Amino acid sequence: MGNTGTTSRFRSALVMPIAALSIAGAAACQMSKSSNPLAPTVAGPIKGVVITKPNALEPGQDWQIRMRDQPVKLMIQNADTSGVRTISYTFEVASDAAFNQIVFKKTGVPAGTTFTTVQLPEPLPTGRTYWWRARAEDGANSGDYSKTISFVALAPVVLGTPAGVSPVGSITTTAPEFRVNTGGKSGPYERVVLTLQVANDAGFTSIAATFVNDDNGGQKIINENYTFLNNKTYFWRVQARDLGDSQAFSGWSPTLSFSTAVPAPTPVPGPVGNGAWQSCGSTPGEALVACIRSAVYRQSTEQDAFAVTKRVAWQLRGLGYGLLIKESGENILTWQGKSFSISRVCHPSGYPVKVLSDAGPGGGNGASWGPDPSDNVCAQPGRFWPALNPDLP
Repeated sequence: MGNTGTTSRFRSALVMPIAALSIAGAAACQMSKSSNPLAPTVAGPIKGVVITKPNALEPGQDWQIRMRDQPVKLMIQNADTSGVRTISYTFEVASDAAFNQIVFKKTGVPAGTTFTTVQLPEPLPTGRTYWWRARAEDGANSGDYSKTISFVALAPVVLGTPAGVSPVGSITTTAPEFRVNTGGKSGPYERVVLTLQVANDAGFTSIAATFVNDDNGGQKIINENYTFLNNKTYFWRVQARDLGDSQAFSGWSPTLSFSTAVPAPTPVPGPVGNGAWQSCGSTPGEALVACIRSAVYRQSTEQDAFAVTKRVAWQLRGLGYGLLIKESGENILTWQGKSFSISRVCHPSGYPVKVLSDAGPGGGNGASWGPDPSDNVCAQPGRFWPALNPDLP
């Protein structure tokens, strides 16, 4: 009997701790879940909490996203919640409307003040349509997805480099036409133009003329009837540019060069002057020009025309008249290291006065006095030059 009692007490001592351990374990399991709405271990959706849909804003429906706008940025207007938990967002972008092929997904995006944005980490492949949506979540409840919006990631505009054809080498005109083979085009380009530059130097630091023409494909003839200087070498190149949203442009074509070499016309003899031009006075007007012309003019050449013009400017120097610098175009003569108009002087008010009509080689180079107050060319930087002693070489 005594042994039996001892054994029973021993078994009870063993059983009681095990039972206590079982009760503690059950309590621990019950503590892993909570009904506290702010607890991170809240058990399942919280009854009565409603989270609204966010409003998907950008990209909008059917937006065309160009490469300059990539990587794409998604923006929503925040959702509302009736709960007390902080909400975050999940963004999804897919290559199909059913979202079976998701190309980007990000969860746990913190909400902004009114709007929430997220930018994709890298550009999307171009030339295809994408769909995107977003929803709000608070860790226990989730709202419905926003309206699904589709957009197109446009392929970039690529413009092939055009190629110059002519003029090349020595040419016998000062007003050449330019022939250009246009380059290829791909992508959603709009209006493509060709910009043709003609320069005085191979480095294109001094541009003599610029022409802009529509690129209609194939070979393009650009004929602006622009007159270049004679006996001079020029360098030219051409580039394609899209004037549309892409603003894409090609590389410059390889540089070509041409040299103008137009034979001088046979001089037409004119009256031989008496040389007494200093006695013609200094009163502006056609009479002054006619007096000087009769004194020095000999034949229909650029040199003889300018011999009259530079003496008119010299006689009027005390009134503030001067010579007109003219770097390009026709009826130009280089003297004392500058290029001057052979038929115009500059009025002190900044406008030109034509002193010879029908000027140039083969022309009559008749006496004139034609002010043009509407033209401010003489007031432009570097265009007015004080009268020089006409007897200088």
